[in-house]
Amino acid sequence: MVQKSAAAPRGGIRRRAIGCIACALMVVLVLVPTIATAQAPTVFVSNYTVTPAVLMPGDEGTITVVLTSTASPATGSPLNIRLDPGTGETNTSTETPENAYIENVLLNGEGIDVLSGSFQDIGEIGPGQSFPLTFQIRAPGEAGVYFPEVWVSVRNAADVRYPVPVNVNSAYALIKKPALRVERTVPASVDPGDPFNVTLTLYNEGGASASDISVSINATSGAITAGNSENYFIPELGAGEESVLDLTFETDTSAPLGLTPILVTIDYRSADLAEFQQVATIGVPIVGRAEMGIASIRTEPSRITAGDPVDLTIRLENTGTADAESVRATVEGLSLPGSKEAFLGTIEPGNDGPAVFSLQASEAGEFDYTLVVQYTDDYGAHTTRQALQVVVAESSPILAIAAVAAILIIVIVAAVFWYRRQKEE
Repeated sequence: MVQKSAAAPRGGIRRRAIGCIACALMVVLVLVPTIATAQAPTVFVSNYTVTPAVLMPGDEGTITVVLTSTASPATGSPLNIRLDPGTGETNTSTETPENAYIENVLLNGEGIDVLSGSFQDIGEIGPGQSFPLTFQIRAPGEAGVYFPEVWVSVRNAADVRYPVPVNVNSAYALIKKPALRVERTVPASVDPGDPFNVTLTLYNEGGASASDISVSINATSGAITAGNSENYFIPELGAGEESVLDLTFETDTSAPLGLTPILVTIDYRSADLAEFQQVATIGVPIVGRAEMGIASIRTEPSRITAGDPVDLTIRLENTGTADAESVRATVEGLSLPGSKEAFLGTIEPGNDGPAVFSLQASEAGEFDYTLVVQYTDDYGAHTTRQALQVVVAESSPILAIAAVAAILIIVIVAAVFWYRRQKEE
């Protein structure tokens, strides 16, 4: 009795130890692919479509698969935390999500005739990105459910194998799945500082309903913020149904020019509660607009009198959000002679440039004229007109009299000096 009671605990301890070891091995097996994935991003088949859903023997059809990068899109750089075995201290380093380079994609028929099923050197796919590939197939002569495999070769990563079920006039119905497609309506251009609207339409093109659909909006630029909610929930979207989301955004005046992406992450469940996720990108074209105005007007001399040569300097300022290119200023309607055209080139936002006109104040009076400024930006050519005036004063008679008096004095002094010299001789 004593021996039996002593053996039972040892057996239980042994079983628990074996269980712990098995659990540890499972954890290791789970972590190893995760680490490899973090080091070398690859792709996975996020969705597939067989058209038609049921083929007759000998019929032709297509298989469309969607390849999605395993690297998660991020607005910032994730941190890689590592424990130093020597010191026990933690070291952190910044990691940037890498692109996965797809070398080739093949469809292995497994009983299905593959008419076109080879893609070579597809190239890189970035974090969160996905794209479809379509293969043309022919059903065999015998009915049944076949499983052709999609083979994906990714550089410096494990190859991907994914079977796609194809029903060839079989009585066994395949499990239907939802397939969501996103369409977006985006403005042709957005000025920095202006709000804009985006319409997202979710289509369920699959054969089953999608449930618990959550839509997350993530602007990758801090200069773009969501004007309404960033998260949406759709309880269910049946096969063939659609749902429309109206999004509003605000932009900062410092928003960088160019195509700015907004990420849309969609999570949903199929009828068998399987979880799916897909990422769509909204490209927002941020296009600045140049705005030209007059910063200052200066003349040299500051007080113009009839007969003076005049340098008229008008400084033109770009108060917009984009470069003003090929800036040209012209003076029209001014009766004073001189140069009346100046070319300034490119003026960046917040900067100004001088347009200098050399004139001759041939007569006194108030002279109206029009300053015409021509320039181009991403929206095309523009022309602005500004009515201005220059005043030329009458030449002063006092100055003329003083000049004549000075000349007379000089003449008299010279005559007296000459007379004295002659007298002395």
